[in-house]
Amino acid sequence: MVTDQIRSIVWQEYLDAARLVRYYEALSNKYRHNHLVVRFLLLVAAASGIAALLELLPAIAQLFATALVALIVAWDFVSDYAKKAAVLHTISIECSELESEWQQLWTEINEEALSTAEVLHRNNRLSRRILGVTSWAGLADIREDQKLNEKCAESAYRVMVDRYAA
Repeated sequence: MVTDQIRSIVWQEYLDAARLVRYYEALSNKYRHNHLVVRFLLLVAAASGIAALLELLPAIAQLFATALVALIVAWDFVSDYAKKAAVLHTISIECSELESEWQQLWTEINEEALSTAEVLHRNNRLSRRILGVTSWAGLADIREDQKLNEKCAESAYRVMVDRYAA
């Protein structure tokens, strides 16, 4: 039989995985949105430049549009929102798979189907895997969004309470 202390450790890891799934998907959506905004601004600036070239706008507009296009391209290059959104989405998918594995582990603990050694072994393996997956964000130079993280934690906690309240 698994002790309450071991059950608590597994539960906290499982809960954290649920939070991470929501956090990385929400962060991915935020970066995807930023990418679309940058691309839209680039389209507007380029259209203004074309209109200025066709002399539909004053010459000063051409200069302004050219500077704006250069600025937005530089911003897009430096921020690299598309790559970051893709990395974050991949992290979210991997965390979701790990959350499912923790859910299975939690079920097996509740069915008393595993020894303490097996529970610890599987939990440690899952912990190492999720740490490796979430480290990809740092490698992609993605900063933590503490406010979003807290919001996703609250959401995950509500879902888990609803799932296991009975």
